[in-house]
Amino acid sequence: MRSLIVFCLLIFISPLAFCQPIIDSLKTIEIHGEKAGSFEESNGAKLKQVLNSNEFKKAACCTLSESFELSNTVEISNADGVSGIRQIEMMGLNGKYALMTRDNIPQLAGLATLNGLNNIPGPMVSEVRLAKGTGSVTLGYEGLTGGIDYALKSAITDPKWQFNAYQNNQGRSEINLVQKSIVSSKLTSHSFFHLGKQWYPTDMNNDGYSDMPQTSRIFVGNQTNYQGKNVEGQFGATYWKEQKDAGSMAVGSNQFDNTFNNFHFVQNENRLDVFAKVGIILDSNSSIGNIINVSNHQNRTLLNFSIDRNYIGKESKISYSVVYENQINKLFKIKTGISAMVNQFNEVLSDNLFATSASLNYQFSEKQIGAFGELVVTGKRISMVMGLREDYHNAYGFFFTPRMHSKIEFNKNNKLFLQAGLGRRTSYALIENLPLFISNKEILISTNNPALPYGLAQEKGFNGGISYLRNFFFLNYPSTLTVNVFSTRFIQQTVIDRDVSLQQTLIQSYGGQFAGTTNSIHAEWTIHPIRRMEVKLAYRYAKNLQWLNNKFQISPFQSVHRGLLVIGYKTRNKWHFDGVAQINGPKRIAYFSETENKYSPSFVIANFQIRKAYDNSFEFYVGIENIGNVKQSDPILSIKNSQGEIFDAANSWAPANGINFYTGIRFSIK
Repeated sequence: MRSLIVFCLLIFISPLAFCQPIIDSLKTIEIHGEKAGSFEESNGAKLKQVLNSNEFKKAACCTLSESFELSNTVEISNADGVSGIRQIEMMGLNGKYALMTRDNIPQLAGLATLNGLNNIPGPMVSEVRLAKGTGSVTLGYEGLTGGIDYALKSAITDPKWQFNAYQNNQGRSEINLVQKSIVSSKLTSHSFFHLGKQWYPTDMNNDGYSDMPQTSRIFVGNQTNYQGKNVEGQFGATYWKEQKDAGSMAVGSNQFDNTFNNFHFVQNENRLDVFAKVGIILDSNSSIGNIINVSNHQNRTLLNFSIDRNYIGKESKISYSVVYENQINKLFKIKTGISAMVNQFNEVLSDNLFATSASLNYQFSEKQIGAFGELVVTGKRISMVMGLREDYHNAYGFFFTPRMHSKIEFNKNNKLFLQAGLGRRTSYALIENLPLFISNKEILISTNNPALPYGLAQEKGFNGGISYLRNFFFLNYPSTLTVNVFSTRFIQQTVIDRDVSLQQTLIQSYGGQFAGTTNSIHAEWTIHPIRRMEVKLAYRYAKNLQWLNNKFQISPFQSVHRGLLVIGYKTRNKWHFDGVAQINGPKRIAYFSETENKYSPSFVIANFQIRKAYDNSFEFYVGIENIGNVKQSDPILSIKNSQGEIFDAANSWAPANGINFYTGIRFSIK
């Protein structure tokens, strides 16, 4: 019996004794991972693509409009051959049809439609969410083709200081600074400062005009977050100011030729935005949110010195919305609320060549109030959001906006999304088309009703689509495939007709059988052929038909076919290699002749970047944009014919400034 007790004690004690030296010798192992720069968010009834700061680092991201170089969802192109304005396109339609928001607060509309994204520094953006099709009725009745929602850096886990500096060989310099302050356990503040400078204009395609304007930009802002027990809030303000100078270049130099009657373009623009979001938790299942946004925007532009064409735009806007949310049970949730907006708008376009000073002088006040409701159904396999809102607009009267989003989850790796809805918007005819007025062409607006803004009917259309998401393993690594098919059918559409005449630009609203249609297909496949390498293959088909010159034609300067190849590789010691190739199909040139259409050639834009990270606090990067030195020689139409001289800067279908080398650094202090 004694021997049995001793044997049992040895069995119990000996493992601990033998393991003790091993346990003492174990060390703490830290595993660091990097969040994917781009991924699909499919938890709700709507499929969204999320881009974060890791994605923005893969390209020379200077402004938010330049942050989509690696995306085939949002496309970026030069609006014209001199101003440097970058316009976006989504699902085959101009960016004005997408709802642009900051933290789900509608902001970049009206006067901000043209240059809003161009003046948000990319290094200050923490995340961008892209959604195709109509959005939630809680955000309004706009957003016909999709939504672009961005957020500035505001996390409590951010470093105390973040700094970024950029320089390229074409004379562009930028610095960005983000500073975080933890005021208390409930209050965190982030301050933003950006300074951008294009020191001199460039004429790399040798057409006699600057292809990059001389530019000066400043951006300052703050966002303060409050997190209490039952109350949370966000409070922020941003201000930016930009000045541009472009035009005819002196022979053999990088200076302007200010000889009398030479072409000259000058733009001065500034914007102030102030917002507040306050959420109150009523109980464990319900809450109420309040959002207020106030903005003031001014734009003064000399479009063409030779005919003294000037533009002045002023906008003051205030909006408020309140949303009540109640989680009834695990299956049903409701959202309901009201929104109101007042917008004072003033635009003048005048010149000495045509008698436009009287006809293109618009002053109007928009007043809107609306009520909305949304039912959210979250089942095991099927999720659905059904929304309806009714609005009253002082110019357009009462109107309904129904929308529906649904998801069928076959399993965790196979999901199908269906959506449909109406969208509508005010057409801000002058500011949205400002690059088209950098010409000596006569501007005509054909009015539907003089009592309406610009005399144009409200734009409205139906958008429907289907999206499929599949996650699977390919070559033993995770892979994602998405396919999106969407169609937009306009009920009423404002069209900018540049095909009607070589001497005129006509702005007109069409309804019924003359309203346009747009069909798009977007497929994207992400694979990892080897460890630490990611490859993205994307294809986009978009056919945008508009009633131009008394017939349906493809929208000018738009590629029907576009492809994208992105390759990224990183080493164990934090070297990053990223390359992207954008394949652009032919684009139709606006008004080439009365008997035939002319198309641009296909072209490829390839970029490459090398980045080295040291710990988590410092990194440097070098890169090349437009490796093939693709340049359009004639983005500015300047010809003489029997009817006089024709000058039109808005004939851009490719870059004009050629190859670009850049370098930069980023560092942070925790």
